[in-house]
Amino acid sequence: MSTLVTITLTLYFLLLLFLRMGWSRSLRVKYLGGKLHQMSIVIPFRNEGQNVSRLIESLCKVDYPTNHFEVILVDDHSLDSSLSKARDLIERLENFKVIQLDENSEGKKQALTKGVTNASGEIIVTTDADCVVPAYWLTEFNNAFGEQHHQLVFGAVTLKGSNSFFARLQTMEFLSLIGSAVATMGFGWFTMCNGANLAFRKEAFQKVKGYEGNVNVPSGDDEFLARKILKAFPGSIGFLNGDESVVVTPAQPSLRDFVSQRIRWAGKWRYNQAPTTRLLAVFIACVQMIWLFTLLSIPFNWLPVRLSIGLILTKLLFEMIVLIPVHRFTRANWHHVAFIVLQFVYPLYVLAIGLASMVSGYRWKGRSLTHKM
Repeated sequence: MSTLVTITLTLYFLLLLFLRMGWSRSLRVKYLGGKLHQMSIVIPFRNEGQNVSRLIESLCKVDYPTNHFEVILVDDHSLDSSLSKARDLIERLENFKVIQLDENSEGKKQALTKGVTNASGEIIVTTDADCVVPAYWLTEFNNAFGEQHHQLVFGAVTLKGSNSFFARLQTMEFLSLIGSAVATMGFGWFTMCNGANLAFRKEAFQKVKGYEGNVNVPSGDDEFLARKILKAFPGSIGFLNGDESVVVTPAQPSLRDFVSQRIRWAGKWRYNQAPTTRLLAVFIACVQMIWLFTLLSIPFNWLPVRLSIGLILTKLLFEMIVLIPVHRFTRANWHHVAFIVLQFVYPLYVLAIGLASMVSGYRWKGRSLTHKM
């Protein structure tokens, strides 16, 4: 058993080194920009009455010519004050508008599709209604789309807001997701992205027929679209690596909200047809089981104590080498205690969420949803 544990974790350490190099490669790319593109920011929202004002306030501070961008807020049958608040806030903003999803349509993909249909820009930019965007956000995207081969570009997202320990755990976990997506992209290998910081050419969206084929899957609007565009336009995805490119979103306020969100995210993996990404997911699941075994081996003497301690310390070191640059780029708060605690919680969390996404339904934005086949 010692040999299996050592080999598995050694392969994981090599993967971490690969990711660290990939992260550096992604940040070394420089975009020179070019003409000013016409951009349409499309934002679906549902039950975001507590967040929509912060979003619109940040959009009003975007440093990009107002005659070169518009904001389209798409209401997905909100049950709270979101719609009225949004209308009141944009009443005097000429390049902002609110539209409503048709009665016979619902869900984020349907809302995005309606927004894109109503968009006049050549570049569609998306974020979430609970986010805050940086001032030079559109300028960064404009520079990235100066590269003519780019059909879709994604950026980093960071969690900020609450100082609770639960929020700190979420922040540390989220760093690993963002870091993995960016690092693999550094070697031209797309694995994931986040629709809270995403842009694509409207023509590319239309060519791949948008979300056709996965519109009824509750999540995955970002990744499904990216993979369709990548298939139609090989090598066409880029990473938004400018200093003013990171979108901020709050951590989930409760354990129930967090679990529902993660089940929603995890459920899309069963529809992922990319063999390399599936293989990576299986490998990470195996690593987490081996890691849990290694942690438990200390009190139960399943492995030599020196081996267990050596592997544990090595894992901590390698993961810090990978995550600290991500923390610096995203300006997220680094928490040593949360990082250590996550080492013990994460294996159980990964396995539990993976299982729950296959057998359990969940509630999100006031709707009952499921990923079960």
